[in-house]
Amino acid sequence: MLDNFREWLSDNLRYILLGLAILVVLVVLFFGIKALTGGASDKDKKPDAQTEQQKGSDDTKKSKDSDADAKAQDEKKEDENSLEKNAYPEVNSLIDAFYTAWGDKNVDRMKELTDSFDATDEAKVLNATYIESYSNINVYTKKGLTDDSYVVFVSYDLKFADVATPAPGLAQLYVVKKDDKYTIHNDKSDTEVNEYIDKTNQDEDVKKLISEVETNLNKAMESDADLKAFEEQLGQETSMASMADNGSTLTTQDVCNMRSEAGTDGEILQELQAGTKVTKVDNAENNWIQVEYNGQTGYIFGDLLQ
Repeated sequence: MLDNFREWLSDNLRYILLGLAILVVLVVLFFGIKALTGGASDKDKKPDAQTEQQKGSDDTKKSKDSDADAKAQDEKKEDENSLEKNAYPEVNSLIDAFYTAWGDKNVDRMKELTDSFDATDEAKVLNATYIESYSNINVYTKKGLTDDSYVVFVSYDLKFADVATPAPGLAQLYVVKKDDKYTIHNDKSDTEVNEYIDKTNQDEDVKKLISEVETNLNKAMESDADLKAFEEQLGQETSMASMADNGSTLTTQDVCNMRSEAGTDGEILQELQAGTKVTKVDNAENNWIQVEYNGQTGYIFGDLLQ
């Protein structure tokens, strides 16, 4: 029987080997195709991940670019509206005339140079008897809201009475052109202008100018003890009328108006001559004093009383 099997195996061996060879080829082909398919799938997935990563990177770059563009745009606007020193003769002449009039206590002239100059402004000028003069005036301008308007920064040396060293100072004004001439826009209720000025104050060149003036003032005070003492006193000074007791007698320093409310918008009740005696009722807001005169109660600006 074993001989018969050997004889059969000998006769059919080539067919068996051929079958095994075919089987091996099929197995190799199966796993080769699977491997190739799997590799292709991985490659398909990988670009997706790379795409998402690239997209995220692109979004971040766009955000940074957007921030950089906004900053660059702001800097460009500031460069286009940088501070100019003494650049406009008509504006320079206006400012020189205004501060000369202030040093001379010439309120009539100051009214001519502004579009609004109320009793409060007048009182501040007339009662600032410690101011002798303004000198070394320089006018720095930035473009305003319209073509014929400017935000103006005025640097100066301010001479106080009985103090040898002038005090460097800086003021801010808004100048507009009306009837073919420039005037100082002094309307404190103009919200649009006030907001524009506040925004201008954030410009780097304006901050630098303010810092320079502050440095010069500090140097001047260090060199003159009298100036330092005066500046400190000035910063703490309050109206004598506001410090007076209720019921005390106050005297008007100049011709002034007694008004129905604490402010220049109040109705004028009476015009009082210089030297008029009034009775203090109470302190009101913004340095106004409530007073009684001839049986009538009203308000007078504190700096006009003593």
